[in-house]
Amino acid sequence: MVNEKDKKILLELIKNGRISFADLGRKVHMTRQSVYSRIKSLQHRGIIRNFTVNLDKKKLGLNIIAYILIDTELKSLKSKEMTNLIKLPQVSEIHSVLGRYALILEVRAKDMKELSDLIEKIHEFPYIRRTETLIVHITKKFMPQHPVRGILK
Repeated sequence: MVNEKDKKILLELIKNGRISFADLGRKVHMTRQSVYSRIKSLQHRGIIRNFTVNLDKKKLGLNIIAYILIDTELKSLKSKEMTNLIKLPQVSEIHSVLGRYALILEVRAKDMKELSDLIEKIHEFPYIRRTETLIVHITKKFMPQHPVRGILK
């Protein structure tokens, strides 16, 4: 899927997504043009999906992290039902899971009132049977790129 040169490029981009092609080329011992071509190829193949900013959500006022486990009346949610959940601005991730619940939502909220209002809104959807909410007390580790680094080394 990716060769050793691509892995080196990806590891450097994880460290600093704003690095110039010239500086990246120096770090991975390639020309700027080669680095540029490889990054374009990685984008075209969907390995690099986008370049973005990593914001401190707490400093922006999103103080609550919670996981909402959802049991539904439906065996599988169609796109219409999923769209209702996707449109909720507090929802950052939705995972379809195996087990007691059908979905797990990761949500961010300003405060407990906003979280409570969100849960009430979710319960208004007719296909929601029940929810269970887990509120994060302390985050011990937040390194979303950590598993990726492990397979690139």
